[in-house]
Amino acid sequence: MQSPIDITEEFPRLPRAPIVEAVLDLRVVSSAEWDESSLQSRLEERLPDYPKHDTVQETEVQLSPETGTNVVKDFVHIGLKCQSEDSFYVVQFNKDSFVFSRLKPYENWEKFSREALRLWKIYCELLEPTEIGRIGLRFINRLAIKQGQRIELADYYKRPPLPIEGLNWLLSGYLHRDVLQIPGTPYSVNVIKTVQRTQQEAGLLLDIDVFMQKSLNCGEIQVSKYMDEMRWVKNKVFFSNLTKKALEECK
Repeated sequence: MQSPIDITEEFPRLPRAPIVEAVLDLRVVSSAEWDESSLQSRLEERLPDYPKHDTVQETEVQLSPETGTNVVKDFVHIGLKCQSEDSFYVVQFNKDSFVFSRLKPYENWEKFSREALRLWKIYCELLEPTEIGRIGLRFINRLAIKQGQRIELADYYKRPPLPIEGLNWLLSGYLHRDVLQIPGTPYSVNVIKTVQRTQQEAGLLLDIDVFMQKSLNCGEIQVSKYMDEMRWVKNKVFFSNLTKKALEECK
């Protein structure tokens, strides 16, 4: 089957795009021996524009034979996190993954992808990954609803939930998840739609996570190609889910 992807397709420009976080996540097999102190000193030298450093930890959980409950055994260092001076860019140099994020305000794809590939090249030089096992591109969008304004999901989502037939009950929460496979491509996409509330306002979340699980080489050109294709998938999902009213509020 022929791939439906057309990376030359143009999508509407949204000056007030509701993106709160954009993430590139590459899971890798690394050949370099892990040396956290050496990595930190080399990152300080290579990334003076990312001066804020911290360790990335994960918890090791074991089942207690005495109580039958999960117990946190230890915190394991799995990488280093670096942030730009303004904290809008965040990158993780982990043992088995490279994670790059742009936080709100999102600028544009050109800046995001260029910076991601620059940092990925540094990751490859320092940690020497031999292959990529998974590549993911995730965009989390939040459409703000003013306090006191009634939320009508049909105003924002093209396919809102329907009330249960025969029951005049109010919808007090909403969470919907789709997992889609793109025919003719290696890509899948997780789409989560939900409502998020704070004391000041409510927000509609549209979380789009495009991913591919396939053994790949680590070349910059190949990663760039897959990023562009996944961006097309992300845009298709975004514009196919939101109504004209929702898009107008982003202009």
